[in-house]
Parts: sequence; structure tokens; C-alpha cells
Amino acid sequence: MTDPGRTEQPVDAEHRPEASEGWNGAQAPVRGAAMTRQDGSPNRWAYLLIAGGLFLLALQLGWLEWFRDWLWALVFAAGGAAFAYRFTRDSSDWWALIPGAALIGIATTFVSGAAGGAYFLMVLGLGFALVYLTGRERWWAVMPAGVLLTLGVVAWLGVRLPRFDAGWLFFLGIAATFGFLYMLPASQGGQRWAVYPAAAALAVMAMVLLSGAVSGVVVSVALILMGAYLLWRQGSAPRGPTLPQGGA
Repeated sequence: MTDPGRTEQPVDAEHRPEASEGWNGAQAPVRGAAMTRQDGSPNRWAYLLIAGGLFLLALQLGWLEWFRDWLWALVFAAGGAAFAYRFTRDSSDWWALIPGAALIGIATTFVSGAAGGAYFLMVLGLGFALVYLTGRERWWAVMPAGVLLTLGVVAWLGVRLPRFDAGWLFFLGIAATFGFLYMLPASQGGQRWAVYPAAAALAVMAMVLLSGAVSGVVVSVALILMGAYLLWRQGSAPRGPTLPQGGA
């Protein structure tokens, strides 16, 4: 039935919405704006590909040579940040701290010049230190942390102070690492056996000091101290009674 007061408007065939066949065979109108593709819309992927190609071409031609190292540093730093983010999401994935620190350490080598290797060792050592600090039951991480940090400091001194003989400093760092592990409480991973490698490292350090380039300074200082001690000993000794001199 139709409303007698309503007049039907003729529908132009060109403006009639398209129809699609429904599940029961009925024709259902479909909105043309939702189904038709806008051919004039920009293709973002095409622009990104072109921009990426131009950027890589500029790198190959040397136009962005100053940016090359920073670009690789950002790439490796982003990888390290991804591993760090994984650890923050789930603290049971403590292993992610190690590759994360390694990637961040590699990133520092691109922007640190000759001391890049030293910074890599230091950052990797800090990664193992975080493995222990986030779980005291992982006491084993103290050893690689101490060794890597010591190697990093020795390598850094070798670059910044080439005349400085830092060989003994390596054994001092090893002794400090095992000494720290020995002094830890048992509840935090302390190991009683660590006193033996600590004592051995101190003995080797003493041998290096006495036989290395600093041996001359050590011997000179030792002679000065021994002479000063003898003078002090002689000055503090009690004096005996003086005999009177007889006249002629």
C-alpha cells in the first residue's frame, strides 16, 4: 500500500546505487563510495620506496658520508633498545640484556673513534652487571662483568694514555672482581672459593709491578723509604751518657 499523500520521485538510472546479490538471491543496494577505489589518492608506499632509494644512492655516492656512521649507530641502538624493551615487558627474559648491551656497545663503536672497542667492552660488561643486579641468584654474571669492565678500562687507557703501562691494572681488576664475589653475603650469591683466584691475581700483579717498566720507580721509592726509616730510627734512639774528658 502506498500513502496517497506521498508522491514518488523518479529515480535516474545513472544515479541509482549499485546492487549486489545477497545470500538469498535478493538484490541489495551497495554504497558506491565504500566500494569504489579513489584512483587519485597518493600511493604512500611508492613515495617511501623512492625516498629510500634516493637515500641509499646518496650514501653510495658519498654525499652523506658524515651521516653514515650515525645511521648505523642508530640502527644498532634501536636493536639494543628492542631487547631492553623485551626485558621490561617480562623480567624473566633476563637473557635479553646481554644481546641488548652488545648491540648498544656496537652502536658506540661507530661514533667513538679509536676508543670504540673500549666502550664496547664497557657497555657489554654493564649488561652482565645488570643481569646480576636484576637477579642476585645469577652470581655468575659478576665474573664476565668484572673482566669486561677491566678490559674496557685498560683498553681506554691504552688509547688515551699510550705511555701508561696498565698491564698491572688488569690483574688488579680481576682481583677486585673475585674479591667482590667473595665478600658478598651468601644470600646474594657470595662464593667462598673466590678468595683463591683473587689472591692469585694479586700475586701476579705484584710480579708485574716488580718486573715491568715501573720497577725502577718502585725500587727507587723503596730505597727512599728504607733510608728515611733508618734516619728516623737513629734519631729516636736513646742517647747514652757522655764521658767527661780528662785534662792534662
